[in-house]
Amino acid sequence: MRSLVTLCMIALCTILQAQEANIPKVFTLGQSEKAYESLNQSYSKTLLEASNGDIKMAFDQWLLMMKEMDVYAERIDFDLNGVKLWLHVFWGANGKIDHMGYLLRSDSRNINDAELKAFFSSFMNRFTFPIKSDKPFNHYTGATFPTFSVKVNN
Repeated sequence: MRSLVTLCMIALCTILQAQEANIPKVFTLGQSEKAYESLNQSYSKTLLEASNGDIKMAFDQWLLMMKEMDVYAERIDFDLNGVKLWLHVFWGANGKIDHMGYLLRSDSRNINDAELKAFFSSFMNRFTFPIKSDKPFNHYTGATFPTFSVKVNN
């Protein structure tokens, strides 16, 4: 019985990895729904959980990544200003971005889809998230560029 359960777990992991391999590193949300569901299962831990429940740390590190995107876009002369989107990031346990899904919001400025995908792909190859975890993790939220933030001391 124990070996049957182990065999089933190995088969499930193999299927999930195969489905994950079929999804591009950068993709538009709403496409390849089965592969997207597989990503959500494989990266079931949230950024907040990876931050040990420290919402300030999770938010600060997310904000850092958004600002790094702004800096990188400026460095390579890619105009992100006015882009507004829903962004779903999937990190490996080591903090490397494995996948990014996005969907432009209706109030975003128009941007070439292929160029945006290329930008995200290039960025994710250069950036490592400061938070590490025992399992892969993810975060889904809205993002706008440029990134503005103001610290308020209470």
